[in-house]
Amino acid sequence: MPATTGFACFPPAQYEPSVDNLSGKKIAVTGATGFLGRYVVDALLQRGAIPIGVVRNPDRVPELRAAGVELRRADLGDLEALKESFVECDAVASVAAMISVGSMYSIRKKQRDAYIRTNVGGIERVLEAADACGVRRIVHVSSANVYRDRKAPLREDSPLHDLDEIGLLNNNYSISKAAAERRACAIAADRNLSLTILRPTGIYGANDFNFMHWVRLVLRPPITLWPAGTHLQLVHGADVAEALLLCLENERSIGEAYNVCGGGESLWEFAEAWSQAGGPRARLLIPIPVPVPPLLENRKIFDELGWKPRDMVTCLRETFAADADPK
Repeated sequence: MPATTGFACFPPAQYEPSVDNLSGKKIAVTGATGFLGRYVVDALLQRGAIPIGVVRNPDRVPELRAAGVELRRADLGDLEALKESFVECDAVASVAAMISVGSMYSIRKKQRDAYIRTNVGGIERVLEAADACGVRRIVHVSSANVYRDRKAPLREDSPLHDLDEIGLLNNNYSISKAAAERRACAIAADRNLSLTILRPTGIYGANDFNFMHWVRLVLRPPITLWPAGTHLQLVHGADVAEALLLCLENERSIGEAYNVCGGGESLWEFAEAWSQAGGPRARLLIPIPVPVPPLLENRKIFDELGWKPRDMVTCLRETFAADADPK
């Protein structure tokens, strides 16, 4: 495929229905009660698919049971439970992963081993269980943090982190997710599994008690400091879920990896969208120059699958309407 250049900053758009070939299909979703997992389950329900939540604690989100979603108990470390959870499923959405801000940058061997055991060992067991149950189609949610170099533009063929990297700038999560990708690709090739990898950047949305909670705290005072010139290419959870479903619906995505991110919006523009969407905002924002340019290119998933991120105002309005964490 020819290399693409530049950044894809797409105009605002609502999703148009894609070819609906997921109706009636059973899709196992690991981490279905988590932040992103709930968006994936909701998107599958809207498509007429039958999501099967594969979770450690089926009682964590009672709303899923109330919506008629079947929940099967399994941990990423339990191969036999995963096999039982994937029975009669048509595909697997691999969403669950270990991520903890407190241990992400730890250089302690115990912390790093926990990330490797969960994220690398987890995808190994997910693919082995899928293979044992005759499930050939898997979409694995990785991360845009897998890229080793932080120089624009980061395309899907840019170098990834290596397991032997050590240091505070190379965090455990990033390294484990890159290693998980490599392992997943090797297993898929060996067992003839149809694998697609998604690499989302920072995700925001409803029931996000990390980034969105932090934004609420910072924007609440009458006067606050806010970064200017910082481009994190944030992406809404519903948009990531849409990307995952587009992969399931399009055979062209098999064997591919895709960056899933917003365009060139800055955090300053995010604060403006926050206000337009009805979120409480400080009366005075004092800009703090933190120059972080956009790094990721997202044209591949647009060109091949027709995915594009929606505008922030629309996404934030949806978030405020659905969020259990009050504005």
